[in-house]
Amino acid sequence: MKRRQKGYVFRKGKSWFVRYCDDILQDDGTIKRKLVCKKLDVEFGGVYRTKSSVKPFVEDTLRPINRGLIDVRSTARIVKFVEDTYFPQYADERLRASTRKAYKDTWRVHIKNRIGDLTLREFRTVDGEQLLSSVAKDTGIGKNSLKHIKSFLSGVFKQAKRLGILDGVNPMQDVSIPRTVEPKDTYAYSLSEITRMLALLPEPARTVVLTAAMSGLRKGELRGLQWDDFDGKQLYVRRSIWTKYSSEPKTRRSASPVPVVKELAEALEEHRHRMGKLAVGPIFQGGTGNPLNLDNLPRRVIQPAIEHCSVCGKRKRKHKREKHPFKLDESLCWHGWHAFRRGLATNLHALRVDDKTIQAILRHSNIGITQNIYIKHVDESGVNAMDLLGLEMEKNRINNAFATKQNQLPN
Repeated sequence: MKRRQKGYVFRKGKSWFVRYCDDILQDDGTIKRKLVCKKLDVEFGGVYRTKSSVKPFVEDTLRPINRGLIDVRSTARIVKFVEDTYFPQYADERLRASTRKAYKDTWRVHIKNRIGDLTLREFRTVDGEQLLSSVAKDTGIGKNSLKHIKSFLSGVFKQAKRLGILDGVNPMQDVSIPRTVEPKDTYAYSLSEITRMLALLPEPARTVVLTAAMSGLRKGELRGLQWDDFDGKQLYVRRSIWTKYSSEPKTRRSASPVPVVKELAEALEEHRHRMGKLAVGPIFQGGTGNPLNLDNLPRRVIQPAIEHCSVCGKRKRKHKREKHPFKLDESLCWHGWHAFRRGLATNLHALRVDDKTIQAILRHSNIGITQNIYIKHVDESGVNAMDLLGLEMEKNRINNAFATKQNQLPN
């Protein structure tokens, strides 16, 4: 049994310190007994002018050590714990590949070089506060990115608590988010934009966009669609593919089937017919038969087809010899795959569909996400709607075709 320590108390300037012995875990896994010096949470002055006056603070500091309540693993450096324990034993086994990639980038870019040699036991709320302030000042990143950093570090300390390494309050719990750039409002495609886009796109990009717009599937879910998941009336969401990694849907609610309107069902059947013998496996395939790369498709096909110069109307690729610089016509441009998902929520809401139905179609576990993030500011009401959306899309297509025909008539 270890001898009870009283510590050696001394003052330096206006600060009180206590020196004591502690077991420290080394990077090689060995344990060494070392002399430790810690600053007490009290300053010299007033009633705290003698060693005996600060004795209660010394006892608070040494109590966990004298009672054997501290796990020696808590003396490990945070860097060592994150890289040798948190990532390989928790994140790599339990988190989705895209989440692991985001966490590792966050750790490498924003945290590792700022956290120094702090140990799990030493890290306090003030350290988290200073770290986020430093990141905000040095990088100017937005509020959402800072929230992700806080969430990551909070997860690290939660895992340390789960393993019995730490006890007490998570030091990141009360860390505030510094004032910084507010995130830009996310985009949602309107029915008019979607209709114009479909009129300009070649196949199979047109069918991919139509599926995204009228199903609200996430990008990974679109890539994961296979022909066995389509029965003519519904799309069954059974997998999500990120780069080369295939995983189950994001949540249990995400695995719910998605209703397919008539226009989308017909488009998918035509797409199946065009594929012929290749209509097995992924619905949207690349040249090798693997799931289509939905990061390359916008760059190679969609943007060149839909984005034009607002001055002369020419595409960017054919604009090199023009006398004026290319000025993007912002009435129709690429805003990413998720803009279709937000657009579906917003368009259904505008068609007087109730929010609970929209939540079910988007397969959100919380209706607050649907209302606060996906539905943009439009008038509210309530009716059932996927068929209404199909009718509205058809109406827009007919109107556009009629307007195009009228413009082509001779004066």
